Amino acid sequence: MFRFALLATLTLGCSDPYGEAQKADTIQAWEAFIEANPRSPRLGMGQIRLEELYLEAARTAKTLEAYDTYLTKFPKGKMVKAATDERREFLIEWARKTDTVDAWEKYLKEYPATRSEGGKEAKRRLNMAKHKDKIELGPIKMEQVNLAEDPTGPLNGYGFYVDVTNKGDKAITHLGLKIHYLTSAGQSVGSGSWPLVASRLPGGLPMPEGFSKPLGPGQTRQWEWTDGELPADWSKKTRVVATHIKFEGE
Repeated sequence: MFRFALLATLTLGCSDPYGEAQKADTIQAWEAFIEANPRSPRLGMGQIRLEELYLEAARTAKTLEAYDTYLTKFPKGKMVKAATDERREFLIEWARKTDTVDAWEKYLKEYPATRSEGGKEAKRRLNMAKHKDKIELGPIKMEQVNLAEDPTGPLNGYGFYVDVTNKGDKAITHLGLKIHYLTSAGQSVGSGSWPLVASRLPGGLPMPEGFSKPLGPGQTRQWEWTDGELPADWSKKTRVVATHIKFEGE
């Protein structure tokens, strides 16, 4: 009996709860270690690793719920700023992909600081989502082109063309479009933005003749975009979306 008790004592004395949690390296293992060993000298290291695993889980899951779980459990954690920034970026990427009134309103409700670049974009995209039915985008036409518009030069880029029709009853004074370069799985790996109608080009340059003129009701105009620096994993698939609209009188 005495030998059994001594053996049990020695066995317990040789146990290594931290090492066991480290070997398993799961959220469940570290939570069990922390709960069972509140006075362990390695408690702090266990808590840091648990925080890391929760953030890794959020990054893998790519859901708001997973990020919110991390932020709720570790409101003063060492990686809160990174998690908060990633959550915000995830939400705006989701809104861009969903591109609905509800999606943009959700983003602005959670991040109402409209002076930020994300806030400015969200306000423009929300307005565009509310007026999607006012424009019609035709199919995307694509061809290899010479970027210097030299008919005898090498085909060193791609040209993209979309017919855009004003389906509303007001003239459009500004309409911005964005092209996404997609992988075979439909993920955006690059993009470019250019207006169809605008008083000035990005950077304050003058618009080409005719493109600064408002697009009247029922009128169609071709949007053009050329690019010579395309992503290596581009699958020759694209998506074009309208991102910014203004009407005459606004």
